[in-house]
Amino acid sequence: MKTVFNYKDFAKDLTKQAEKVIPEDIALQHKKEFLERIYNFTYIAGEAFSKEDAITDSKTAKFLTQIVSEWIFHKYIDLLRSDIPAMYHESILQKLGFVAYEMARESAYSNLSQDELLKLVEIQLKKAYEKACKTLLDNGKITNVSYIKAINLSNIDSMKNAISHNFKTFNYTVTALLLALLTLGANVFYYEYQHLDIINTFALIILSGYIGFYIGVKKFSK
Repeated sequence: MKTVFNYKDFAKDLTKQAEKVIPEDIALQHKKEFLERIYNFTYIAGEAFSKEDAITDSKTAKFLTQIVSEWIFHKYIDLLRSDIPAMYHESILQKLGFVAYEMARESAYSNLSQDELLKLVEIQLKKAYEKACKTLLDNGKITNVSYIKAINLSNIDSMKNAISHNFKTFNYTVTALLLALLTLGANVFYYEYQHLDIINTFALIILSGYIGFYIGVKKFSK
């Protein structure tokens, strides 16, 4: 690829972004090693993509590099939260990084859309992760309990669910605020309306229910 792609600076930028969203439990115990691995895998992927003839612009190279980086981010979190010994983390991440790189690389030659590529990478990465964990199990390196725990961990799915939950909560909040504003407006501009008491009672019930829902969500989602 002739297009200039400063993969070293890009690796630094993605590592800084990773530092901002690293989960608290990971940051407390593994922050330094975690960020070092994110940087190294991102750098290696960026360097490799910069040499691919089929990749003709830096935007594509950055996108593909970011795919590898983000999957290493998520699966490394899963590994650190699992009971798989740390001595096996690097080899598993290397396998995952290679699969992500190959999938991204092939997309450059097959002209897959971004959505198609992301779905393909997700499917293949999950298969590769389970296969790597199964190999450890078959070789007696981990117990079946550890294997089950490891393959059921998915930081990326947890983040998706959190985003979906926050979006729904935001929608409920907007609806509640609109209802409150409409009720307030009715009391200010239509204070002589004969059914205003019914409207106020209805609004009070809805808003009380929302407040209870919101408190419950905040309490049980911790």
